[in-house]
Amino acid sequence: MKTFSEDGQCFVDMEYALTINEVDTFKKEITPLLSTDKEFVIHCIDLKEIDTAGLQILISLKKQLEKDKKIFEITAGIKLKEYISFLMLDNYFKGDIV
Repeated sequence: MKTFSEDGQCFVDMEYALTINEVDTFKKEITPLLSTDKEFVIHCIDLKEIDTAGLQILISLKKQLEKDKKIFEITAGIKLKEYISFLMLDNYFKGDIV
C-alpha cells in the first residue's frame, strides 16, 4: 500500500491486498489525513485479495467522509467489483466507483 497526500487530496494505492493483515496499516495512514484532506481516492484496480475486514474499512471510511461532507472515490478492479456484487453492495457503492 502506498499513500500520497497533496493539495487536499489523498490517494491510496492498494497494490495487492486489503485483508485483515493490512487494515491496521490502512487505518494508521488514513486517520491523520481525515482532518486535512477533502478528497480521498482509493485505487483498487490491482487488488487480488480482499476480505470482510478490508471491505469494512472501506465502508467505515465512506461513512465517515460522507458525514464530514468529503469526497470518496474508489477505482475498483474485477476482484473488488465481484466481491461488492457478491455481498449485494452495488447500490451502496453506486456513484463512488470510478
